[in-house]
Amino acid sequence: MYDNKVNRKAARKIWEMNQLQVAQNDGVVRTASGEVVGKQKWIVNVDYSFDTKESEDFIVNAGSLEEAELKVNALVEGQARRKGMQAGSVFINFASPKGEFDG
Repeated sequence: MYDNKVNRKAARKIWEMNQLQVAQNDGVVRTASGEVVGKQKWIVNVDYSFDTKESEDFIVNAGSLEEAELKVNALVEGQARRKGMQAGSVFINFASPKGEFDG
């Protein structure tokens, strides 16, 4: 009798943990409590310089702010390499999940 009760509670907990929902408007996967699972789109506004000052918004898939910033730095370095230059200073003005930015 005891084992059956424990098994039922464990099964219920596993079922609750696996209640994932995919938002139709942004495709982000969330748990039943609203916590984001995996990656989501981040908007990162960056000022950078090759030979002239430029500013651009990048949209990258990332799991955290740090990962979004690393991806943007790699994108800027790639642009510099394609132009035969070296990336100068990169200043990240702001970064936020796209869902929060869009409202």
